[in-house]
Amino acid sequence: GGQTVVDPQGYLTSLSSTKIASSAEVGDINKARLLLKSVRDTNPKHAPGWIASARVEEAAGKTLQARKIIQQGCNVCPDSEDVWLEAARLHPQEVAKSILATGARRIPASVKIFLKAADLETNETSKKAVLRKALEANPASITLWKAAIDLEDAENAKVLLSVAVDKVPHSA
Repeated sequence: GGQTVVDPQGYLTSLSSTKIASSAEVGDINKARLLLKSVRDTNPKHAPGWIASARVEEAAGKTLQARKIIQQGCNVCPDSEDVWLEAARLHPQEVAKSILATGARRIPASVKIFLKAADLETNETSKKAVLRKALEANPASITLWKAAIDLEDAENAKVLLSVAVDKVPHSA
């Protein structure tokens, strides 16, 4: 009839594959936390300390703590491109877009932040809008022009290409 059959062997196998941190691993994580907290406290403007701290938390399965740490990193190191990119990576797409928008306002010369922001947009119109903003701030960026031109049809690509040739100083 309507009985549920549990395969005890299969159940035990599935339990044993569940990751349980050994005491040595927990010890290593705690050591890393202490070390990186010390790095952040003594040199708060050192962006890699914030990124490494967030990654330790992420590796320990503490995503919310990782996000909290990297947000602090954004506040303390607002001119670090890598901190903004890491913050975006650690958050869901919609939040990441907002983080990158803030990062782009803070560091308008960051081609990487703009490219990642464009990459997170799901529709072409939004991608183009992000790249237009990026090009206003970085009119000589060949990388941004290429990304913008790649999104256009042949006719618009020609128009953009002629603008790009105007804006980008001739590379020798």
